[in-house]
Amino acid sequence: MSSQRPSAVPAAVVDLVGFAAYSELAEFGLLATRSVDAPDLAVRQALADGADRALDRERAVLAVVEGSAAEVMAPFADALTEFDTRTRTDDWAEGVLKGVLGHGVAQDFCRALAAGVEDPVGKKLREVLDRPAPGPAAGAEAGADAEAIEVLGRLGAGDEVLASRLALWGRRVVGEALSLVTVLLDQHPGLDELAARAPGAHGADEVEPDGARTWLVARLTAEHTRRMDRLRLAA
Repeated sequence: MSSQRPSAVPAAVVDLVGFAAYSELAEFGLLATRSVDAPDLAVRQALADGADRALDRERAVLAVVEGSAAEVMAPFADALTEFDTRTRTDDWAEGVLKGVLGHGVAQDFCRALAAGVEDPVGKKLREVLDRPAPGPAAGAEAGADAEAIEVLGRLGAGDEVLASRLALWGRRVVGEALSLVTVLLDQHPGLDELAARAPGAHGADEVEPDGARTWLVARLTAEHTRRMDRLRLAA
C-alpha cells in the first residue's frame, strides 16, 4: 500500500491531511456518543452508520500520505479543545447539531484548501473529500453527517420550538467554528499557505494575499447557510 502513495508530499499538504483526518475522527466520537443515547433504535442505528463512515473517511484521507495516523494527526490533537469547551451542551439535539455544523465547516475548509493542491496528490485528496454520502442528504457536503442531517431535519420540522432553539444554537456554533478557522491558519503556516492559493484555485477574481482569509470565511459562511437550509433551520 505505502508504495502507491506519493513519495514526497509537501508539508503543507500533510498538515491538511492531518486536520482533515482528525476532524473525521472527532466526528466519529461525537456521532458514536450521541448514538448511545439516541431517542429510538432507528436513530441510534442511523448515527452509528454515520460514525462508521467517518472512520472510513479518516482512513481514506490518511492513505494519501505516508506516516502513521498518530504522527500525521498529532499537530491537531488539541485543535478542537477550545471549540468543544465553548459549545458544550447536555442537550441531545444541540449536541448532534454541533457535530453537523462543526464538522461541516471543517469539511468545507478542507475542500477549499485542497483545490489548490497540485496533482497527483491533490487529485487523490479531492477524490476522498468529495466522496458523496448516501441517502436523502446525498452529497460530499454531508460527509459522515447524512443521517444526522436527516434526523435533525425531521425533528425540527415536527417541533417549531425545537427548530427555533436549534437555529439560535446553530448561529453560536458556526461563530465558534469560523473563529477556529482563523486560529488554525495562525498556528499552522502550511494551512495558511494553502488558504492563500484557494481563491485562485476556485476561479475567484484576483485576491490580494491578505484578502484570502476574508474570501475563505465568506465561502465557509455561504456553505453554512446552505447546510442550515437543508436542515430547514434559519441560518
